[in-house]
Amino acid sequence: MRILSVGWFRKTSNTSFHRHEALKKHSTYIDKVEAGPTSLSLAYRIAFRSFQMGLPVKLPDQMDVNKKIRTLITQNGYDIVWIDKGLTVDASTLLFIKKKLPNAKIVSFSPDNMALRHNQSQNYLESIPFYDYTFTTKSFILNDLMNLGAKNVNFIHKTYSENFHYPRKISNKEKERLAADVGFVGVWEKERCDSIIYLIKNGVKVKVFGDGKWNEYQDKYDNLTILPGLFSEDYPKALQTFKISLCFLRKMNYDQQTARTMEIPACGGFMVAERTEEHLELFKEGKEALFFSSNEELLEICKYYLSNEEERKNISNAGLKRCQASGYSNEKTVEKMLNIVLGLK
Repeated sequence: MRILSVGWFRKTSNTSFHRHEALKKHSTYIDKVEAGPTSLSLAYRIAFRSFQMGLPVKLPDQMDVNKKIRTLITQNGYDIVWIDKGLTVDASTLLFIKKKLPNAKIVSFSPDNMALRHNQSQNYLESIPFYDYTFTTKSFILNDLMNLGAKNVNFIHKTYSENFHYPRKISNKEKERLAADVGFVGVWEKERCDSIIYLIKNGVKVKVFGDGKWNEYQDKYDNLTILPGLFSEDYPKALQTFKISLCFLRKMNYDQQTARTMEIPACGGFMVAERTEEHLELFKEGKEALFFSSNEELLEICKYYLSNEEERKNISNAGLKRCQASGYSNEKTVEKMLNIVLGLK
């Protein structure tokens, strides 16, 4: 199977890179096109802001993604063209693919809620009808995507990478730098910040690895430590080293699960996540992970399990085994998606 993979591959911690690596395992030949710029140009920022204001302004193609796709399509034959959140891929490029390679399947994948404007682009909206298959990690937007013109829309769960999210040997120096009673890695949002402040005001020590607005809380509370965001190997090591790893959901995307949902237990971490129907389906409550619906419940969970190490270890081990047994990895999930595209389901 020959695949052309388009996505954001610059960082090895990027989930787009992880999906590309999974695709490589299921192909006999694969080319890739880098869609992620090192920085966003002023023209890009202006175009994005204009689109958010409701104007049909397309994002500029800083990386010449469309040109590179057309060149490779002209030079090579592909069975599948896999486009990971193609915000700068134009409809004309997809039509070019269909003309040159009429038997190739064009796949759209995004881990974000693509029914919401802040995740879209004019380029993407115009291209939706020309994808042969659309995959989303949001179970509640299938009809929304179809109303936008998407065909063969499929829901898949979030995933983890077998080659990146796994338990590691951690040195004492790394433990000193990364360990925490309660830890969180991620961007600032009001709801998650409120939960963390509730914990620290009630005597729980929390360490946050994040940038941006988190810096405003530097040295503000005795029980709160703010450090720069984590990338590369430090990220899975931190999830494993935290006694309790918090998993918050993105409210602006109406998430029912998130990348952390799989990554924390896959790294051998003890996950305490917001309670949702999908979380309850993915992990047994109290056996493979813990869930909360209020700050009061979160505090109760943290205080109990910080004092019960053996129970924490048992639940962490069970969560890791659940990830492996239920096929939550990129490798297993990409295989399922390819089988759908190839009609082998």
